[in-house]
Amino acid sequence: MPITLDAVRQNEVQSVGENSADNIFSSALVASDRDGSVLERTEYLMDELDVQALAIANLENSVLVLTETGATLTTDGTEQNVYINNAPTGIYAPKKINIDFTNQTATETVVIKEYYRIKTGGNFILHDEVSFAGLQDPQLISVDLNENRYGIKVTIEKTAGVNKDYDYEAVYAI
Repeated sequence: MPITLDAVRQNEVQSVGENSADNIFSSALVASDRDGSVLERTEYLMDELDVQALAIANLENSVLVLTETGATLTTDGTEQNVYINNAPTGIYAPKKINIDFTNQTATETVVIKEYYRIKTGGNFILHDEVSFAGLQDPQLISVDLNENRYGIKVTIEKTAGVNKDYDYEAVYAI
């Protein structure tokens, strides 16, 4: 029998899987009309589904935790990738890059550049560029990053002084 609004109003609809072991709800919830109208049971079941959907969403969101990756990079006078996500599988939520300038002396100058790709297969486009000359205070520099869909990279280039080690970490949501 097709399910129509009139059939629901007249309590003529049997619950799908009624009293079946395959139900995710107890048999009392999906039993015959004597346990309440079909409309009442349907509304109750919909409320239960909302509760379960919320529980699933909360579990899924708990997986979206922050993570980090990092290392030490030694400058060499070329533009070097500190961090790159070349082609994320979906909208990517990087948070920041932290770079330790403890080893930089008065004679070094480095340039940090932030690039984004804004279309599939496109080039990385320069978004921001900042020069850091000499001693830095504070010594930990943070670069805030934007969400993106097609890719991001952050680079460092020594333009003056001698090669130095820079520890860094990228923090992003997974």
